[in-house]
Amino acid sequence: MYKTFFVQHSSQFGDVPYNTWGLTITLAFIFAAMVAHARAGKVGIDPDKLVGMYLLAVIGGLAGARLLHLSMSDDAKAFFANPMMFFNLTRGGFAFYGGFIAAGLASIGYARWQGIPTLKMADALGPTVMLGLAIGRVGCFMAGCCHGRAVEVPAGALPLLPAAWGPQLWLVPGPPFLIEMMVDGVGENHVPVLATQVYEIFAATTIFVLCSWAWAKWRKFDGQIIAMVLMMYAVWRPFNESLRGDSVRGLGYNLLGVSLTTSQLISVPVFLFGLGIALARFRYGVAPEKAFEARGPEGEGPDVGASAPRL
Repeated sequence: MYKTFFVQHSSQFGDVPYNTWGLTITLAFIFAAMVAHARAGKVGIDPDKLVGMYLLAVIGGLAGARLLHLSMSDDAKAFFANPMMFFNLTRGGFAFYGGFIAAGLASIGYARWQGIPTLKMADALGPTVMLGLAIGRVGCFMAGCCHGRAVEVPAGALPLLPAAWGPQLWLVPGPPFLIEMMVDGVGENHVPVLATQVYEIFAATTIFVLCSWAWAKWRKFDGQIIAMVLMMYAVWRPFNESLRGDSVRGLGYNLLGVSLTTSQLISVPVFLFGLGIALARFRYGVAPEKAFEARGPEGEGPDVGASAPRL
């Protein structure tokens, strides 16, 4: 829709575009880290110990997302023939599951190294992944990637944008509720398609809110919240994939006679892993925890954990 939010004119380098997707991904990491920082102290984790983990999560997340996309999409053959294509950001994109898995592994490794209780950290920080995803999908929507399949605009659909703008978003009184049309996007242009990016924004936000509420008010055992995040998203993602219309998702994987995309296939072990955490941990309850207290030079200081907002 608006894949570029700013163009810098330079006599030396010409026009340098700044894309909206990059801006939203940056904001996604920032806001997710802010919420994570506020929550960590509530379960006895020194928030300042997590700064290194944030950096690893950013690097690992972007690298993993890039690697999964290139190795499983239509670009796979070209990527394996020329691995340096990994650094050519003008070709190919990023896959959420690759970033989620890589950032998760990096975070677990960091937590083990720093002696941070892994499950308590995962419960506190897990929902923030969904917050980051919701913000990041705004960038996908603006760029026109990750769109749905082509559909006809039904009678009675309400256009939400002025016709003079070019791109359009229609509100439909019933399924599919939202239809979009891009003009200068990276995906399908001048064709009405299902607004799957917007669907995912609502779904990820819902998971974030529900799991955040459960973390604050209804935590029965360590590992419960991250298990909820994994299982809820693993149920949602295959459904949204079935509505997608872009051709860069990795198609044709066969599981028990069912043709699946890359993300639909990955959703199966993700759900089972979340279920496994729940089954393995539900009988152990919540281990004792005390809000982290930051100490000043004289051994006194404010109770950061108690004063931080419970986001």
